[in-house]
Amino acid sequence: MPLPKVSSPTFSFKLPSTGKDVVFRPFLVKEEKSLLVAMESKDLDHMQRAMIEVLSECIMSEGVDVKKLPMFDLEYLFLKIRSKSVSEKVTLNYRHVDGINYEGKECSIVTPVEIDLEEVEVKFREDHKSTIELTDKLVLKMRYPSFVDTVVGEINDELDLIARCIEAVYDDEEIYEPDNLEEAKQFIGSLNSQQFLKVMQFFETMPTLEHTVTYKCTGCGQDDTIVLRGLSDFF
Repeated sequence: MPLPKVSSPTFSFKLPSTGKDVVFRPFLVKEEKSLLVAMESKDLDHMQRAMIEVLSECIMSEGVDVKKLPMFDLEYLFLKIRSKSVSEKVTLNYRHVDGINYEGKECSIVTPVEIDLEEVEVKFREDHKSTIELTDKLVLKMRYPSFVDTVVGEINDELDLIARCIEAVYDDEEIYEPDNLEEAKQFIGSLNSQQFLKVMQFFETMPTLEHTVTYKCTGCGQDDTIVLRGLSDFF
């Protein structure tokens, strides 16, 4: 008689970008091993692809293409699944920058700090806009970069990534969508410096996975504050 299959519990949360409910199951042992191998490789491309493969298997909701989700959605999704698969707590080690505390005294003591992953959220800035007024009549609509847009080795330059994130350009009469990447790059290249700065602000103020931690150094007793941003800061 064959061995029985072990069922997995399911959980749900809302995607930060849309508020849409997504159902997922925890990592399986084979998937966790794949992630560990990728993390040990220190290769960004390897780590991203392993994350995408595992998330694709763990997402139970219909119609969710993880490769096309904004990167901050992916990071948040991974963190939530990891918290339900391994532990809601993770311990990180910190010390003062350059071994000097705020009083200018030397202190290189490493302090273990416990982070509750359930408290980590995506931060949205009030000054962030996805629609950019280029002129009185012309508006540029941007979308958030996804895994597909940021695959290591396929981004040739800054303009390449920006062009991939153009959703549409519109005026009072029509909506214009780029037919191909080259057309989108030419459009970005035709902007003046002030218009280009507005586009760059879209990327600089994008939502980010962020968490502020305050801890007491076990060496000098001084309180220190660290802001964690992006998935890599949590592991």
